[in-house]
Amino acid sequence: MPSKFGRGLNSIRIRFALMSFFFGSAAAYAGFWSSGSLQGPGEGYLVTGLVVLGAALGTYLMAGNLTRPIENLKASTEAIANGDYETPVNVECQCEVGGLADSFGKMVRRLNANVARIRTLAYEDAITGLPNRAALEEALNGETGLTGALLFIDLDHFKQVNDAYGHAAGDMVLREASKRLWNQGLLIKRKNYGRKTDEPQIAWESRERCLFRFAGDEFVAVLPGADRSEAALVANRIVEVMSEPFVFGGQIIQIGASVGAAILNEEACTLEDLIKFADLAMYEAKTQGRSRLVIFDQTMRDKAVKRARMTADLVAGLDRGELEVHFQPKIRLSDGSISSVEALVRWRHPELGLLTPGEFLEIAAESGLLPKLGQEVVRQSAECLKTWKKIGLPLVVAINICPGQFANEKFADSFILFCLSQEISPADFEIELTETVAMANFVKVRRQLERLKAAGFGIAIDDYGIGYSNLSQLYHLPFDHLKIDKSIIDSIGNDPNAEVLISSVIDVAHRLGHFVTAEGVETERQLDVLRRLGCDSVQGYLTGRPVPAAEISRLLEAQMASRAQHSMSLERQAAC
Repeated sequence: MPSKFGRGLNSIRIRFALMSFFFGSAAAYAGFWSSGSLQGPGEGYLVTGLVVLGAALGTYLMAGNLTRPIENLKASTEAIANGDYETPVNVECQCEVGGLADSFGKMVRRLNANVARIRTLAYEDAITGLPNRAALEEALNGETGLTGALLFIDLDHFKQVNDAYGHAAGDMVLREASKRLWNQGLLIKRKNYGRKTDEPQIAWESRERCLFRFAGDEFVAVLPGADRSEAALVANRIVEVMSEPFVFGGQIIQIGASVGAAILNEEACTLEDLIKFADLAMYEAKTQGRSRLVIFDQTMRDKAVKRARMTADLVAGLDRGELEVHFQPKIRLSDGSISSVEALVRWRHPELGLLTPGEFLEIAAESGLLPKLGQEVVRQSAECLKTWKKIGLPLVVAINICPGQFANEKFADSFILFCLSQEISPADFEIELTETVAMANFVKVRRQLERLKAAGFGIAIDDYGIGYSNLSQLYHLPFDHLKIDKSIIDSIGNDPNAEVLISSVIDVAHRLGHFVTAEGVETERQLDVLRRLGCDSVQGYLTGRPVPAAEISRLLEAQMASRAQHSMSLERQAAC
């Protein structure tokens, strides 16, 4: 609907003209009346009428000098209302309206400064001065039919910089790394470091390269028009310049960079997909040893598609109850009996069959599903424990706790409450925590373990030997059971020092009052050595593969029958 302001009788100019006409007419009438000339027509009436009309017209024209600045001011305000903050306030008048326009102009300039500041905060990284992820996403939004390459750059070992030297050193490395990427890696010619304007943009037509800080220690470089060879040349140059050390406070800091590249004209995808593909290639570079370039290809695309499908299937599988818990027995070497079992998750995929953890746990971790998966393992294990108790087969079940679960400060309390709700004794569970997780946050871990230990749970340190701790460090944690990692057991027969190492671990653990289990036992030789060295129990394919709960029940029943038969045999011998 068009505005009615300033139109018809609402116009200031018309109102002033009408006021002039009416007041002039009233004054003429009063003059004629006082002089007694109201009787009869005369030339005075005509002249007076012309004078009154002339005055009204003059007033109309003169009022334009007042309304014109107001109209200009209105045009400026409408431009701002439509998002145009750059339109100048062109009002030149020494009257009150001019003063109002001057104040309005100051307000607009302040508003522009604030808007510019907001844009800077929204699109510029505070540490490096580079455009940020929001700027990249806006710059890529809606672009189609383009060619070029995108590089996803991740600094290697950056976390260790923050841990060892502090965040001030980390910020310095980020600033210097971004300058190296800008000047030496991408060879950007512009003198001004960072963004050209306060608007995110990529100059595709001029093939001008752009650099963004994506997140944390990750950067994204856009190379408009670049082909595979040019992208590889730039990426390898980045790897080279980032291998040079940094200096902070007299300390030499060595990092590096892993680069993933995706070529736009080779991939039928959106620019958003291109970022994902370059990111996947970067992680592949990390997997291959860091400080190198990997270019996204069809193999990685197929892997990404398969991974996405598996992630969706896993989410649905959790809801459909497709996860199963199998149990691997731990065999006591003193008498060959089952001392306990470890709960190990399996996924009965409707198309791929029974999958082992190695085929889906990494996907679960990346998708944030490990805590939910862990809860399902605990739930099913609790059901099995109750069943075994009812049939007179009491057993301890070891549960692997993922880092995500243990990072929750309420984990210990929630596990205790779960056992109470299920009428299960905490002593029926043994919690297995990897050595790496146990040493990650020592104070928090110790607090949680003390709470669990006090409630009656057994505590085991899993995968011992692959981390960086030793028993003198682990000694301060309240645990009962030490599990030697398979990688050390595999060295038996191959490394002459293996037996010495295993013997010392078993001896120290026993002196500290801990039970010792060897994981991954697969040969008779390994079993013989471990028995000779005094290991308490073993776990592995040689002595028992992971099996469903029903098979564990059968094994326990057979074990109890064998013990009963042996007891009867001893009684007969004693009677004789």
